[in-house]
This record gives sequence, C-alpha cells and structure tokens, in this order.
Amino acid sequence: MNTKPSTEDIKTTWSVDPIHSQLSFKAKYLMISIMTGYVKSFDLEVQTSGNDFGEVTDLTLVADMTSLTTLYEPRDEHLKSQDFFDVDNHPYIKFQSTFFEKQGMTPPSLLSAYRRDFKLQGMLNIKGVSRLIILDGEFGGISTDLSRQKRAGFTVRGKISRKEFGLTWAGVTATGKLIVADEVEIVGNIQLIKKSNISI
Repeated sequence: MNTKPSTEDIKTTWSVDPIHSQLSFKAKYLMISIMTGYVKSFDLEVQTSGNDFGEVTDLTLVADMTSLTTLYEPRDEHLKSQDFFDVDNHPYIKFQSTFFEKQGMTPPSLLSAYRRDFKLQGMLNIKGVSRLIILDGEFGGISTDLSRQKRAGFTVRGKISRKEFGLTWAGVTATGKLIVADEVEIVGNIQLIKKSNISI
C-alpha cells in the first residue's frame, strides 16, 4: 500500500539569489554618521521541513570578504588589511545556524499564527574567532516568479562587537574622537530560490 509522506517529512533546499539579495554592515564613523559596507559575493543555503518555507532546520552563510566595498577604495583596502578583516589570511566569514524560532504572542493568541518575525541564533566566525550571536528577522513570504520558480524572502539584522572578533583597530582623531565605533550592525535582505524537495 502506497502512502503519501506527511508535510513534516518533506525536506526542501533553498539557495540565495545573489541578484536580489544584499548583505551589508553599518558602523558609526567619527561617532556622528553611519558608514555602510557591502559584501558583494556570498553564498547562503537553507534547509527547511514541511510545506513551502516551513521549519528551518539548517542555515549556512559563507561571505567572501575580498568582495567587500564601502564605495571608497582606500577605505576598502584598510578594512581588508590586518587592522580589520585581514582578508589575505581570513578571506571568508561564516555563519552556521544553531536555532531558528518563529515568534508568537505572549500570552498566545489567534494572531500568533500570522506573526512573521523570528529569532535566528548561530555561530559567527570572523578571523578565526567564533561566537554565538542572535539575529532578529522578518519573513517576507513566498512568491512564484515568471519562470515559475518558487521564492522566499526575509530580512535579518543584529548587532555585534567588532573587537570581540579580533577587529581591534582603535584609531582616534587629533581631538581624541574614536574614528570607527565598536558596535557593528549586520543587515541581510535575502531572497531564496527553492531548489529541491526530498521526502523522507
């Protein structure tokens, strides 16, 4: 007797669409304005279980820091140097999820099912230093493009201390003002393409 697998038995792989995705970081410059940097080349793969974008079971990000740009080449070269990311010795930043949780109401309510925000926890590795971080996210939903490919979108953001990852450069101005803040905000605007389904 043949039986159809339940939705919980369906495993789906999603891969990033680099054309419609953006990975950036922001830090205060001279403590009066925000400097934004972009990582132009990165790979992201997500595994889910259930129908469409169900429960996230695995998320892996690898960012190529040689592709970093702040739209100003001298600053880019400084950020790629040993003062910061040291891309000659550590060309990649890696993030491996350990926990993904959709957020609901407290106490629970009928509206909980419609909440699209989530917490993403995982190990972030920069310059050989790994630390557990927690990111806030919002699921944008599912859509089908003109080629009938199914897509999922979401946004994640969080803040880290760059010094905790070995980016300890602490330049100051002649008046003693810090040039680059320690706190860095990470922002990902991501669109994924559904690659395959596997029933187990």
